[in-house]
Amino acid sequence: MSEPDLGAQQPLKLGLALSGGGVRAAAFHLGVLKRLADEQLMETVTALSTVSGGSLITAAIVSHAGMRWPTSAEFKQTIFPELRQILSATDLFSLSAIGWSGVLEFNLRLLRHRASVLATLLERRWGVRGKLTDLPDEPTWLINTTCFETGKNWRFAKREMGDWKFGRHYDPDVPLSSAVAASAAVPYAIGALRIALPKDGWWDTDPATRKPTRKKAPPFEEVRLWDGGAYENLGLEFFHKPGKGLARSDFLICSDASGPLGPPTRSKLAALASGRLASPRLFDIASDQLRSLRSRMLVADLTTGAVPGVLVRMGNSVREVDIKASADRPVGFYDAVQPDQEAAAAAGHPTDLKALGEQGFDRLARHGYEAADITLTTYATKHFGRSLSWEPIAC
Repeated sequence: MSEPDLGAQQPLKLGLALSGGGVRAAAFHLGVLKRLADEQLMETVTALSTVSGGSLITAAIVSHAGMRWPTSAEFKQTIFPELRQILSATDLFSLSAIGWSGVLEFNLRLLRHRASVLATLLERRWGVRGKLTDLPDEPTWLINTTCFETGKNWRFAKREMGDWKFGRHYDPDVPLSSAVAASAAVPYAIGALRIALPKDGWWDTDPATRKPTRKKAPPFEEVRLWDGGAYENLGLEFFHKPGKGLARSDFLICSDASGPLGPPTRSKLAALASGRLASPRLFDIASDQLRSLRSRMLVADLTTGAVPGVLVRMGNSVREVDIKASADRPVGFYDAVQPDQEAAAAAGHPTDLKALGEQGFDRLARHGYEAADITLTTYATKHFGRSLSWEPIAC
């Protein structure tokens, strides 16, 4: 497969796949996006596919930009500082943060419908607003969830919702906060988001082309939607199917802020009370293996050139990427970047929806920035038709 000409004569069509991982992923992805903004590349993003933490932060970005995708300058000057303040100081979801007043307000919803509580808190605490139909036309944004009824990848977008087995509807009257809460609804920790469905307007679609083929009646009156990571935590399927090249963009940046598989959690209730999103151990093992397999398939296609793009992976320090690439750096180069142990600490941050504190946010965002920088400048300069500059992040 020949590589597209991404020089100055042809605008770059950049695709972003932003993984799940709670607020850890949200802050990491913000750092990745700041690196793109420093290179004036936010304007070239034409498609996004997001899961969980990636969905949460994209919703916050679009909402704080007035239901638009921000320019590079706007992102750096306004959006990044605003979201740094929110993620540093505001718990999005934890029982301790909700407190007695929240317990009285939400009542049984905290026991049976926590995902709907998360949607409410997204609006109040992160400023997420509007409906799917209020989203901008560009870039195309796919919000990934997992349908409990079909076991398939249920997607939300400005003009559609559904999956190939259930059917698709092309006028989704759904609040943005509900769609992204479903994308982040970790099984058992938060639980499924239930969405009542319209009775009419559903279509069977061709699994290969996604085009509608015939009208159909919905098989259920409502669906239960879980975390998109239960299906695939990287959000890659929209862009990449192994061996079939890259779709819907000229260049793909997959930002993987998935955390490592840690030791078993003894008490799920205690973990939830502290804000940790702990799911059953077997689910965690299966999710970790699925992510590993999916990322290896992507790397194989990146290596052969079948897919123009990069995988920006949390936990990889600048030094680690350089060692793999056999880079020769001048004396003192690594003094200006995040130490290896800081990158490891960022990767070890728990998957939760709690405030990060300024130090925690800056560690994660800087890690995302530097991971994006070293990956892009090492592997992607030829695709952009110019040298990519480098400078340390200033939070």
